[in-house]
Amino acid sequence: MPAHRALLLLSFILTALPVWGETVQLRRPGNATIITFEYITLDEEAIMVKRLDSDAVLNYKWEDLDLDWVSKNNPKLWAERQQLLAEAKSLKKMSKKEAEVDPFAQGIAATDNKSMVKNLLISLQDGLKGMSLSANRVEVVCYEFQLDENLFWLAFDELKQASLLSGKAEPSARTEDAAEENKDANSKTKAQGKSTTKTKVRTAASTAAESAARKSHEGDSRPYNSLGYLRMLAEGGTRGKPVWMMLRRATADRETMLAMLEKYAKLCGDLSVQPQAAASKTELVVLKKALENCAESLAKVNRENNAVEARLQSDCRTLLALVLR
Repeated sequence: MPAHRALLLLSFILTALPVWGETVQLRRPGNATIITFEYITLDEEAIMVKRLDSDAVLNYKWEDLDLDWVSKNNPKLWAERQQLLAEAKSLKKMSKKEAEVDPFAQGIAATDNKSMVKNLLISLQDGLKGMSLSANRVEVVCYEFQLDENLFWLAFDELKQASLLSGKAEPSARTEDAAEENKDANSKTKAQGKSTTKTKVRTAASTAAESAARKSHEGDSRPYNSLGYLRMLAEGGTRGKPVWMMLRRATADRETMLAMLEKYAKLCGDLSVQPQAAASKTELVVLKKALENCAESLAKVNRENNAVEARLQSDCRTLLALVLR
């Protein structure tokens, strides 16, 4: 493009759009008050402005403003919004056209047990959020299930490690120490052959572990996945129970896992009756049953069920044995 034409185009753009620091006047329907603001930015949904008499920044939805009045009294502002709406409309039309040839919309269909397991393994690694630390008080949860809080915080690190494809939920010295602490604490609550309930006081180590876990959790919005959950639940005992407690309160994670397991169980069933997968029919039927069993056991991990069932551990182990081999 010749230089003079580029300069003319730039000049047109600069005169057509509101500039930083420019003022705009807004009003609401049914309210005669007209307020002058400093314009900051806008999009299709709202406009951001700053009060002239303070540093307060406000966001107004277009639907809450008198649009006829705004369009007449702020022509450049209105032109920018109309341009954004036109572009958004154009993009939507393009998206609809592109969907017809979008390779993701088609998906890569499995042709045998091997390709089915490959697709399943990829889905098992989709990120999950874990239990909300702001909506759950961990010390209360641990007291409810008589679990040492140190073991619970260790589960955060171990679950993240187990969520890696090559990761393993290896026990650490800290886990063993915490287990011993829990054992000692429980033995101290016995007096004259009768167990008594004793409210545990949070230690500095527990508080520090919570702080570290919160910081780590905030830095990675989706640090876990189904593979990690299955591995830890397959471990059982003092390593599986904290993760069971987490999943019990992570409703979104649980629903995502159940939907994924049920989806692949159906895909296995559909593929097992296809001629091209005749050689893998037996393996597909076995995988389908393992997926269904695991989904059924996971469905029992909810706020109404307070017991960790042995079948959950067994079903997770069986499914992992079929996927990670």
